[in-house]
Amino acid sequence: MKLQKHFFNHLLHHPDTPVWTLICTMVAIMASYNTIIRYGFSEKMFFRILIVYPLIVIFIYCLRTFVTLPIVLKLHNYFPNIIKINVPVQVSIPLLVIWFNVSIMMIWFTLIHHALYPHFLIGYIGNWIKTFFVAVPIFFFVAKPLIFNMFDLLKAKYPRITDDQPV
Repeated sequence: MKLQKHFFNHLLHHPDTPVWTLICTMVAIMASYNTIIRYGFSEKMFFRILIVYPLIVIFIYCLRTFVTLPIVLKLHNYFPNIIKINVPVQVSIPLLVIWFNVSIMMIWFTLIHHALYPHFLIGYIGNWIKTFFVAVPIFFFVAKPLIFNMFDLLKAKYPRITDDQPV
């Protein structure tokens, strides 16, 4: 029991846990949304989402960590005045990461569902608009505030256990 308590306390206070939780939540919401608006809600579609969900989470994490976030940070360093004067960094970095992630994911999504979108460019633009304008409000007004507030409350209720403290 002490080992489990120590493990979960360490997991709660790890700096990557809220980020992983946010990515997992956003992927679940957006994968469900994109599937349901095209195919409707059914048990078959629910199980398809569950099957591809772990792959999409890993793909989005790698895409964000190794591709889109470094590009966005370079853009912020290259155009610091244009971006930082007009939009705060706390908004511009996530917004640009979402912009790039949606752009890449909708290329993949439109290609996979080519039967629904015989004209790639028209299908891509429609998918991009539907996804981007849903992802941004969900990220900024629902998922991010709820997850980070939840972790703040949990961290306050369960403070960090150090190795020299009795469990």
